[in-house]
Amino acid sequence: MSQDVLHVGGMGWILPGGTGCGTAFWTEDIAAATAEESAGTLAGFSAKPFLNSVKGYLDPASSYCLAASALALFGTGGPPADAARGLREQAGICSLTRYGATLSGFRFYQQFLEKGARLASPLIFPHGYANTAGNLAAIEFEFGGPHMVFYGAQDVREGFEFAARRFAEGSADEMLVVAYESAEANVLPDGTTVLPGAIALHVRATPDKTPLWQIDLTALRALSAASVEHGMVQALLRTLTALPPPAVSGA
Repeated sequence: MSQDVLHVGGMGWILPGGTGCGTAFWTEDIAAATAEESAGTLAGFSAKPFLNSVKGYLDPASSYCLAASALALFGTGGPPADAARGLREQAGICSLTRYGATLSGFRFYQQFLEKGARLASPLIFPHGYANTAGNLAAIEFEFGGPHMVFYGAQDVREGFEFAARRFAEGSADEMLVVAYESAEANVLPDGTTVLPGAIALHVRATPDKTPLWQIDLTALRALSAASVEHGMVQALLRTLTALPPPAVSGA
């Protein structure tokens, strides 16, 4: 069975122009506030208020990814402290990033040069991988279904295509599609700027309630591919705002 529409049950974002969830993305003009890749930074951001678990160390990329995902899943109230726990075997995650977790990668490289291989922190090392943010989200929210990581210059729409294929084959019935970036200027080519943060969408094959939004895959495929030069967050931002918005007051 083909999948023509993705039902968006929730949406969350961590952006220099604002943090939030739901239809505020359109009614508060969040997209316009972060339209430029140089729209600001997220210095000092912490994912702690959005999570039940305690993290000893997080790369900013993982912090953005986890917080945006929590907003998409639970809204501004965050996950209930007494929420029933259990593996969601039909829930998948697709994460997308152009530049990965550069801060941790660079910190480990610095320690390697300054202290040597035996003394460079083994705590930092795994947080430098591009797949760590999505993996941590899968652990945090107990999503045990299909998991895909797009790292590099792929079309950001691949995340939605992955979700649609998994829904069509029956290996998943819900999925987080999340784009994140936290690129440090000292590891980027000269003159390259990146929009930091994360945007997450909780999509379903069939809605369990009135959906926040519906993404028509035919309309999505008809768009021109958004540039990923300034990161996947900006690419996803521009892709979403090129689609018809939900019918909400003020949108």
